[in-house]
Amino acid sequence: MSRRAEFEAEHPEVHVLSADQAGRVDLVMGAVGWLGDEEQVTTCASLGGESSTVIRVELQELRGGWRTAVLKQSLPWLRRDESVAMPAGRWHGERAFYAEVARVPEAAAHMPRLMAANEARSLLLLEDFRGASNLASLYRGGSFADEAAQSLGAFLRALRHGARGTEESDPVNACMKALNHRLLFEAPFASARAAGDGFGPDGPAPDSAALDATEPGLGEAAAALRSDRAFRAAVSELGSRFLGSGACLVHGAFHPANWLLVPDGGVRVVDPQYGGWGDAEFDIGTGLAHLLLARQPEEVVAAFLSAAVGSEDAEEVESGVDRPLVARYSGVEIVRRLIGGGQLPLEAAELSGPEGGFRCDLLETARTAVVSGRLEVLET
Repeated sequence: MSRRAEFEAEHPEVHVLSADQAGRVDLVMGAVGWLGDEEQVTTCASLGGESSTVIRVELQELRGGWRTAVLKQSLPWLRRDESVAMPAGRWHGERAFYAEVARVPEAAAHMPRLMAANEARSLLLLEDFRGASNLASLYRGGSFADEAAQSLGAFLRALRHGARGTEESDPVNACMKALNHRLLFEAPFASARAAGDGFGPDGPAPDSAALDATEPGLGEAAAALRSDRAFRAAVSELGSRFLGSGACLVHGAFHPANWLLVPDGGVRVVDPQYGGWGDAEFDIGTGLAHLLLARQPEEVVAAFLSAAVGSEDAEEVESGVDRPLVARYSGVEIVRRLIGGGQLPLEAAELSGPEGGFRCDLLETARTAVVSGRLEVLET
């Protein structure tokens, strides 16, 4: 019996939703009280999402009025591959994140509004941004304005200054933090065979032949990195810190697939299912890593860092951003995306030297960042 079939047998009261079943969506939304008088679901459209079911629902009244909203259902399997288990409690952590960010208006303005939640069915009802598109196009040669990069940095700055917790552990979303730890600090360094089942959404790391097919020399570079004792020790130390508690609210998956470009040119941040308390430097480092992976112009990277980190004057140093820690977190994210299972649709790049190309060069940059805490873009 499949994981989904077992779940449905154990929880007959939970309807597993999909965009091609508008009638079932209407039934469920009515049952939980999310439909107004004389209102019904007319159409549903999938908004993608690999880990959860995300649906845009159009709701129409008999008198002619209409509205849209986003319905998200997070169940204990990966939507893209139902054979892969996902933590059963992740819905609780995501709802908690929205509750916390709502207390920080400067950050909440960059996210959808949580309109309703239903624990029994693992459902969230969220504000819809019609006409928005995610910024995964950045990996394929796209770019965005400096103002959009500044907006993303301002969101992280608002989280850092406005959402303060305690130094106690975060039990609500510990399961997702543990999964994120495996994706970042374990899976990219395991063999393809060893990582085949236990590393969640990313799946196994590519073998040397697959990496070489992506870029000549990348397989050899990956093998050298995995056997580098100083690097592995630095990764282990950073991973232990990551698993610890933290006083800042952290999105946890701050990358272009979760950045939306809205029609007025602004950006919004979605999908905080990995969110919780941790190091503010983790989100900054992750965002920086993806701007470098997507080969964004220096001006865009600088705009993001200026808003997220600030300048190195006395006032900003007191704000508590640890630049070497940003570099280290950025490095592990780059490594994950270059030689781990979380491969990105990066454009092919011409070889930049006799021993390798863009990926090999960036992998070496990431190694230096993890071991020494140095990343050139953070020092300018």
